[in-house]
Amino acid sequence: MDFLLQIAMRKEVMILVAVLLLIIIVLLLVKRSNLKKYRKTLQEYEVRYNAIKSVPLPFKLNKAVAIARVNEEAMQHVTRCKDDFEIAQGNLKAIAISLADTEDFINVGKSKEAKNNLLDLESMLEIGEKQVVQLDEYLSKILERETAQREEVTLLKDQFRVLRQEIQELDHSVSYSQRSIDAKINNIENQFSTFEEWMYASEFDNAAEVLSDIKIKMEDLKKVKEELPSLIEKAQGILPRLIEEVKQEHYQVSKKDVYVSHLGFYSNMELIVDSLNEDLDAIKEARVDGIKEHLEDIHVRLYQLLTSIQNEEKAQEELVQSMQIMDELVSKCSESTEYIVGVYPQVQERFNFKYDESAIHRLNAQHFELMVNVADLKKEISSKEKPASELLTTCKELYSALGNCSNEVLEIKKIIDQARSDEDRAKKQLLKLQLIMNEIQVKIVKNKLPSISKSYEGDLLKAKEYVLSIENLLKESPLNTKLLNATLDSAIDFIYKLYNNVNNVVGMALMVENTIVFGNKYRSEYSEVDSELTRAELCYRNGEYTQALTIAIAAIEKLFPQTYESMIKENALSAK
Repeated sequence: MDFLLQIAMRKEVMILVAVLLLIIIVLLLVKRSNLKKYRKTLQEYEVRYNAIKSVPLPFKLNKAVAIARVNEEAMQHVTRCKDDFEIAQGNLKAIAISLADTEDFINVGKSKEAKNNLLDLESMLEIGEKQVVQLDEYLSKILERETAQREEVTLLKDQFRVLRQEIQELDHSVSYSQRSIDAKINNIENQFSTFEEWMYASEFDNAAEVLSDIKIKMEDLKKVKEELPSLIEKAQGILPRLIEEVKQEHYQVSKKDVYVSHLGFYSNMELIVDSLNEDLDAIKEARVDGIKEHLEDIHVRLYQLLTSIQNEEKAQEELVQSMQIMDELVSKCSESTEYIVGVYPQVQERFNFKYDESAIHRLNAQHFELMVNVADLKKEISSKEKPASELLTTCKELYSALGNCSNEVLEIKKIIDQARSDEDRAKKQLLKLQLIMNEIQVKIVKNKLPSISKSYEGDLLKAKEYVLSIENLLKESPLNTKLLNATLDSAIDFIYKLYNNVNNVVGMALMVENTIVFGNKYRSEYSEVDSELTRAELCYRNGEYTQALTIAIAAIEKLFPQTYESMIKENALSAK
């Protein structure tokens, strides 16, 4: 014992023991590290295994088997899938067992066995992943149609939920058709259930038909949602109000005795109301196809009927006004026609009138015919058997024809009046000229002029000849209007000039007389004044009134400078 203790206490032995302990500790640490690494790797393999297990191969295979029952073409593919599925499932079971064994080895510290199992698991997992991926892809191809239908129906369900929510938000605006809308919604929901039943039975063709039907009904429901509020508003609000407006307008024009029977008001309104009621029934059943166009057609018909009634009322008012204007034109045209027919024979003879006599007879006949037409139109207006619009058209045509006739008649009347006015003017001017001539002679006699120049006598004689020429021209038949007007214009110019000249001579003679009378007061006192005034008197008697006035004024100026101006003014006032 002591020997062993001595050996144990030796330095070499102690170093050896320490080295052995260190080796054991290192080995334990290495083993523990390996086991930890193996556990981590195992966990990763478990994750991969679970990922493989999560692939719904059994579900897809069952679906594929169900499809194969109704689809012989898919049967062969499904049989192959079954074999591959069994192989994959066997590999997965082996992986599961190996995972469990490896975990046990790690737990009990058998690192070597754990390492070997992990190496086997690596290859098994790679094979398993490859098998599952291939099988999943193959089954997905078989189930591709179902998947597409599932995706499509999911999208449709989402759209349906949104559409249903939007319809619910419409609230009172579609309450009139709410029951039918709810029925459409319930029908679509039932269609979704039917789709699921066919899908469960793997009847994909039938499911596709149901899906197509769902699309159609959803489109219809969408159209209902978009159009129904405006259709209800128009069918229950706008059109009924317009119907009442048309009825009220018809009532008002009927009270005014406006003819509107030709519009077929009652039959049209009955058809419109019946048609609107049919549309309301369709709207209540949430049927909108063609309703918008139908309601628009009703709106157009109502508006046309309303416009026609209003037009007849306006036409009636315009017809009354037009007839008043027509009566004025008739009176004017009749008066002018009677005038030209009555005076034409006289005018033709008196003025050698060369207007076509047949045209006057034609206008007279046309005027008579128009008068008959006007009378007939008045009878039709009074009878109230034709629409005012039609009578107004007739009235306008008749007014136009009457206007044309009146224009022709007035043109002839204007020519006749022009010819007659020339004669009337000549007669009036002749009378004025005769009065002026008489006044000229009276002034010469009244003022007792001692002498008048031969030129004045010649002018007076010429003026008398002018007057005589005019008198002779007026007596001629046919009347030479052109020569008469020329002679009259010349006579007026000449006689008025003569009148002005005589007035000037008379005025000057009076001034001479007044100047001489004024100077007579100073003759006895001033011999020179007496001599000059004697000269002035001599000139006055010889008809030299300008010379006489000059001499007389010069004589007076010697006595009273600047006095002649006041004398002239005084004489002018006395002359007036």
